[in-house]
Amino acid sequence: MIDDARLTFKRPAKLSPDAGLALEDYARASSATEASVVVDASNQVVALAFQSPPDGWTDAMAEDIERFFDSLASDAADRLGWS
Repeated sequence: MIDDARLTFKRPAKLSPDAGLALEDYARASSATEASVVVDASNQVVALAFQSPPDGWTDAMAEDIERFFDSLASDAADRLGWS
């Protein structure tokens, strides 16, 4: 959900630093404004903060970024090595 200049994710997740940078780059390319990840006290990514509210922001854009975030989180979970 986009609120002002922040996109809050439905399910927070831990991401590697490289995945966090990929998320920022993807959001920046999608929104044409600077974006940075927001982490909580347990170091989980909970949102993206934009430098300013993206022009022409749509729900479809938010959903696209959320799907990319989910794919990064899923990739990270696959590498945990759980048996």
